Amino acid sequence: MDMLVTAGGFLLGGFIAGNGNITSGQANKYILVFAGFLVFFFTMYDLYKVKTDEVFNSAVSTTFSVIFSGVLTFIVSFALQWNLLSIVVWLCEIGVLFPMLVVWRTIAAILIKNHGPKKKCLIIENMNSTSRLARKLKYASNLGRETTYYMIDEENPDEVDAIINEKIQSYDLIFISPAISTDVYHRIMSRAFILGKEVGVLANLDSVSTFHGTICQVDDTPVIEKCGANMTRLQRVIKRAFDIVFSLVLCIICLPIFLVCAILIKLDSKGPVFYKQKRYTIQKKEFEVYKFRTMVADAEKNGAQFAAENDPRITKVGKILRATRLDELPQLLNILSGSMSVVGPRPERPVFADDFSKHVKDYDMRFCVKAGLTGYAQIYGKYNTRVSDKILMDIIYIVNYSLLLDLKIILLTGKTMFMKSATEGFDEEKDREMLSGENEEKRREETVKDVLEEEKQ
Repeated sequence: MDMLVTAGGFLLGGFIAGNGNITSGQANKYILVFAGFLVFFFTMYDLYKVKTDEVFNSAVSTTFSVIFSGVLTFIVSFALQWNLLSIVVWLCEIGVLFPMLVVWRTIAAILIKNHGPKKKCLIIENMNSTSRLARKLKYASNLGRETTYYMIDEENPDEVDAIINEKIQSYDLIFISPAISTDVYHRIMSRAFILGKEVGVLANLDSVSTFHGTICQVDDTPVIEKCGANMTRLQRVIKRAFDIVFSLVLCIICLPIFLVCAILIKLDSKGPVFYKQKRYTIQKKEFEVYKFRTMVADAEKNGAQFAAENDPRITKVGKILRATRLDELPQLLNILSGSMSVVGPRPERPVFADDFSKHVKDYDMRFCVKAGLTGYAQIYGKYNTRVSDKILMDIIYIVNYSLLLDLKIILLTGKTMFMKSATEGFDEEKDREMLSGENEEKRREETVKDVLEEEKQ
């Protein structure tokens, strides 16, 4: 359907612009190139994954995809000297195609949300060692799932047997808490695979940091070699080359924005244009990160502290720069110098990082790579996502690094500026409420009740 709308939009736009002399073969060049770019960007923005509660997300993703595809298609046609379409005709065709694709994709998202299939999901939890990640999955956004949360007593073999042998077959997707014991975990996995069910194992740092493995032979013994959260030499070379090209091009393009921001900052308040601050990067090496100054000159005269909402230290221009993320632009200079990367864990201040190292498990694993201007945790985490969960996301990025993943994170970064959900999350207060003894007991009673009802049937 995406291809039909694309072809129809191009042909209708050409007709409106009075470009009727174009042969179908010539028009196909533009349609095929544009469609190719469109599929790539739709894939990067996850528009081919079924989502049922993100209609606005679909509209924003489609908007970005059409704009990028149109610009790149025009560049390709200019580079290959096709000389087929005038600027007027080109703008007319994109002008017709743009609303057609956005409307079609928005309607599709609404239809999926209201009439799409809903999977029945079962989350299996250990009642004696509950997992916060399992609770987050239960009470977070539904995503088209009918979710049941079971807190099982692993010391009760009859209950375990009833859930594994009888309950699992009633669900489409089984999530297993990391708190479940190894023996029960393998029994659940085996039964679910036999029944053809989808299985999701909630990640933790121990599993993610040794995610990839290669089978090799040591004499007559098969061994699975695990690699930790480190990039290969080739990956580091590719990543550095990409950082240099990307940051250099962006510096040239954004030069007028640099000048405008600098002038506005000087007119708004006293103090320097740039703000320098000590941060940690790879192997906890200190470097000075550059930002446009968004606070008054003596903002930290009483010591280091996080910026709060409606912080009085933030200047008028600073509020605009923070809201539009333009205050981060000078970090392109850090990327060019090699102290940062385009994509990676966010650089943290030593005073806070040293404290996190003492209280957050495996926090220092994030320093296996350079700090980044944007990152996996910034895209998939929320404003109030726990530090420990963001560390998990950082490690997931490191062990799954690829140039394509970096491109995807860069594309998603622009979109998150328009998404309200990026500032929401599963906060600490709600988590404590879910963990209260009363709620834990209630969830346990629901599990026992469901199991007993199944046995009666």
